Amino acid sequence: PDMAETAVQIRGRGNTSWSGSYSSKNPYRLKFASKVKPFGMTKGKSWVLLSNKQTGSMTSNALAMKIADMVESRGCNHVIPVELYINGYYRGSYNFTENPGFSNNSIDLDDETNAVMLELDSYYDEYKRFRDTSYNLPVNVKEPDFEDDINAGLLTEGEVEERFSLIQQNFNTFTQDTKFGGTSHLDVDAFVRAMLVNDLVRNEEYKHPKSWKLYNPDITNSDSLWTFGPVWDFDWSYGYDG
Repeated sequence: PDMAETAVQIRGRGNTSWSGSYSSKNPYRLKFASKVKPFGMTKGKSWVLLSNKQTGSMTSNALAMKIADMVESRGCNHVIPVELYINGYYRGSYNFTENPGFSNNSIDLDDETNAVMLELDSYYDEYKRFRDTSYNLPVNVKEPDFEDDINAGLLTEGEVEERFSLIQQNFNTFTQDTKFGGTSHLDVDAFVRAMLVNDLVRNEEYKHPKSWKLYNPDITNSDSLWTFGPVWDFDWSYGYDG
């Protein structure tokens, strides 16, 4: 009630959570023209409505995100349980949370000019994606959004390919190092905290892998570390899949 009426763009989001007819209980991405502060959270433009479609998911994500906050996992999300109405029609129980990415209400960096966020996910469906040379991991580029940058005229296709090549080179150097027990390119503390969250709630999706997010604040700097977080997607946790 403390938010003034304002325009917002809404689109569907998700993979297995996005299915069925128009009237089904689906998740949404919200993007405001300027930063807003709903429910007293940190101001931001991009937000997510998780649909709690799967049995048990009304609490599974909320509890996991609270644990992530308690163990100080990097860029952890905060969950506000809401009852969703659209045009006066009740759509069910949802979780309102930040959209993971480079913004002050998620991964807050002093300078994100050369920052990149990846997602290790077997859906392998982003505009720019590759498999690493050490583990054949399905690596999806989440940020920067190269497709939007091209469409907006911010980058040429040649510039995108140059940056994409740098991302691949940097990530392959990182995974080659870890294959032989090295940690010189990894924020070990952040990795342990992310693993701890998944271990405590018995989330096994990272084995696919699915929804494993990590970022590098500056891929042009060889001393900049790969940092795991924000942790994400705990629908299939707590022994749900047996």
